[in-house]
Amino acid sequence: MEDSFQHAHGFLQTVVLLTLFLPLISFALSIIISYRYAWIVSISAPLFLLASAVCATIALFSQWNAPDVLMKFNWFTLGKDVFSADLLISNLVLLMLFVVALISFLVHLYSVGYMAGDKNIKRYFAMLGFFTFSMQGIVLSDSLLVLFVFWELVGFSSYLLIGHYSESINAGRASKKAFILNRIGDIGFLVCLMLVWSNQHSFNIIEIVGGEPSEWKTYASLCLFFGVVGKSAQFPLFTWLPDAMEGPTPVSALMHAATMVAAGVYLVIKVFPFFTPVTLEVITIIGLVTALIGGFSALAQFDIKKILAYSTISQLGLMLIGAGASMPEAALLHLLTHAFFKACLFLGAGAVIHSLHQAQRQAHAHFDAQDIRCMGGLSKKLRWTFATFVVSGASLAGIPFFSGFLSKEALLTSVWMQQGYFSAIVFLGFAIVSVLTVLYTYRLVYFVFLGESRMVKELPVTEIPLIMRIPLTILAVGSFWFVVSWSPFDFSGWLFEYSKTRAPIELTIGSSVIILVTLFFSTKIYRSGVAHTSDVLRNGFYVDSFYNKVSLYALTPIYRATLFLDRKVIDGGIHFSVYAQVTFAHVVAWVDRQIVDGLVHLVAGVASGIGSLIRSFQGGKIQHYVYWAVFAIIIFLICVLK
Repeated sequence: MEDSFQHAHGFLQTVVLLTLFLPLISFALSIIISYRYAWIVSISAPLFLLASAVCATIALFSQWNAPDVLMKFNWFTLGKDVFSADLLISNLVLLMLFVVALISFLVHLYSVGYMAGDKNIKRYFAMLGFFTFSMQGIVLSDSLLVLFVFWELVGFSSYLLIGHYSESINAGRASKKAFILNRIGDIGFLVCLMLVWSNQHSFNIIEIVGGEPSEWKTYASLCLFFGVVGKSAQFPLFTWLPDAMEGPTPVSALMHAATMVAAGVYLVIKVFPFFTPVTLEVITIIGLVTALIGGFSALAQFDIKKILAYSTISQLGLMLIGAGASMPEAALLHLLTHAFFKACLFLGAGAVIHSLHQAQRQAHAHFDAQDIRCMGGLSKKLRWTFATFVVSGASLAGIPFFSGFLSKEALLTSVWMQQGYFSAIVFLGFAIVSVLTVLYTYRLVYFVFLGESRMVKELPVTEIPLIMRIPLTILAVGSFWFVVSWSPFDFSGWLFEYSKTRAPIELTIGSSVIILVTLFFSTKIYRSGVAHTSDVLRNGFYVDSFYNKVSLYALTPIYRATLFLDRKVIDGGIHFSVYAQVTFAHVVAWVDRQIVDGLVHLVAGVASGIGSLIRSFQGGKIQHYVYWAVFAIIIFLICVLK
């Protein structure tokens, strides 16, 4: 495969590598350019991403439905083991690469107008490019180890993008929260890498996904899914995503549409054969719980971006339900359609916020430009934004003739085909989530565009610039059914060209009727003004409060115990050891000075005294010699005579 690729697909290799590295070049250039010429970044960054999107498009159309191609690159050697950074080109990779590149380019283009005048524009576009490069690395990698490196780079760049408004305390807290909760999930990913290496002695995905299910694969795949839970904001690690709305709105669009949160679902699809039946059941349960929590919570929010954030959480849960139902193609289809309509919704929300901020400056008014209770009647002032918002909202709600309807039909069909009580419960939960989606989508559209004009009634609200309308238009067009299939009621289009899966006619009719009936009642509920919200739903079922209480009541005693252990036991032991050594050193020094040195000095003194005595015999005076001679004779005679 490698030889034929190098011979026949050299052009493809170049195009794919350009798609990957052009965003990185954009990042480097944005860093190098002086702040004096920061305006150049607003031109160069979108151009580099446009080139990346063009390369991804060429790769998609030239290689679609062709045999998979593996691009091998040796990374490093450790002993006898060679670690490679392989890139795999397949239909899945090509499609996701195209979606990431296109959405990222549109967000870059939109940001030119939205972020105009921002003092940190250089850093913003630099990290946006680096974020895109990291996500494309995840898409292309065929090594779990290399994929994990890009996985962490996505987390790092998202940390900086969420906290872009450095003067905001909330933005700083949100970025730290996102970073910490993602790292908690990544612990599972690391354990998975250890299990895979110890059992397979390889990180190559092609080699890992083969073989029969086994006990170690169950543990490893569960650990890997725990990493997905953190990255794709699934229960119980979903609370960082609503708070991440403190970042710039274009960043939210990119993160929620085709990157970061989509990375976890994409990973599940990419390594789907690796997951055992036990893990797939866990994936289905977590996906269902997350979808319900996100749907109910979105129904009670008043921040326009938080409504969309909880909606993203709910839709990601639906994607995992499809994957858990052994139909990863359905999850991929919803991932594709979600990328377009959710990016359009977020950019539409950004258009509303941008226009209201501009109007506030002109009228010297002050209110929360993200609170939907302050809006209303904007359909007459923001006609273009309203049209694109309604189209993408209809796709989110799953209304027929829009792409979201087809992808949800695929997901419903995947659950419908399963047998047993568990599948029936999942199907019922899916239906509830679909109804909730219609409710909160209509509620959002009504409060912002259709309802009674509130605080914005007298404001000089004007439409966004053309450079911001272009991305909205492209994404709105991508929300129609023909992006998926020529038939508005059959999801088995070009993406499912070789699939024999079809939605049962009764399922299609039933889901269509339920959606339309729910839409009808939504108009009655919200136009009558009787809709109420719940504190439980508004606070995301108090999961964050639970974490805070766990931190306060469970982790605080652990913190105090470890602090005591550190200060009294560990530090105390170290201090005792030091003091004991110092005391022993003093004792040794005294013994050395008083005993060892004293004995040496005594011997030296005795020797010196004997020497002095002997020297006195040799003074050179005759009378001394005579004296000592007479003295010796006398002593001798005394001893003899005695």
